[in-house]
Amino acid sequence: MKMFIVLCVTIFTAQLVLPWWIIIPISVIVSYLFNEKPWKAFIICFAAIYCVWALYSLYLSYLNGHILANRIGLLLGLPESSFNWIWMTLISGIPGGLVAGFAGLSGQYIRKAF
Repeated sequence: MKMFIVLCVTIFTAQLVLPWWIIIPISVIVSYLFNEKPWKAFIICFAAIYCVWALYSLYLSYLNGHILANRIGLLLGLPESSFNWIWMTLISGIPGGLVAGFAGLSGQYIRKAF
């Protein structure tokens, strides 16, 4: 739980001023510092970044009345609906979660190697 909270807070504050890929070194470092099993490190990193990105996507979508998210949903082939923003919010966290999950896995393997 500590690792999850540390990742969420660190990633959120870092991404206010740094590019998206900052999740990689932060996930590696945090995963290296916390001694977890590799599969658990993957899941924690994935869940933390997924939550941060999905909630931030929900916040941005709310600010513009879900117009952009609904239109992107139409471009991706979702049926025409005023609720496409829900799917887009859920989908938007997956790429960041996968990147962070594999970075966290790498951090644990680096810890085991040394």
